[in-house]
Amino acid sequence: MKRSVAYAVVVGFSFLGMAGAALADACQTTGTLTEAVGTVLVDRGQGFATASVGTSLKGGDMVSVQGTGSAVVDFGTDRTVMVPGSTTTTLQVPGCGLAVDSNTGLVIGAVAVGGGVAAAVALSDNGSGNGFIFPVSP
Repeated sequence: MKRSVAYAVVVGFSFLGMAGAALADACQTTGTLTEAVGTVLVDRGQGFATASVGTSLKGGDMVSVQGTGSAVVDFGTDRTVMVPGSTTTTLQVPGCGLAVDSNTGLVIGAVAVGGGVAAAVALSDNGSGNGFIFPVSP
């Protein structure tokens, strides 16, 4: 029984890892600045420089809109990021990563904790047939 649970936990985490790898490929997508209203600056790790429509961007780049205006970065497949006026934003590719929002992150955290507890219970029997026993000191 404990081996079955351990195998199920390992297989579950393997599938979780494969899903993360597939999403990581989507995270490598570059986007294009499709709208730049007002003063739009971009920092790719070497300081801010003026940006114009057509500028290629990726996750982790910073986009700053000075004063009124806005910027829109298109990552394709209906994935856009809008930066409003008087804002500096570090780009995150929409749909990138396992914890897309607070609800998804909560579910993934619960699955990870539950899997860890299940593995601990399954592997702690030591052949006694008593299951998981909490040690109690006198």
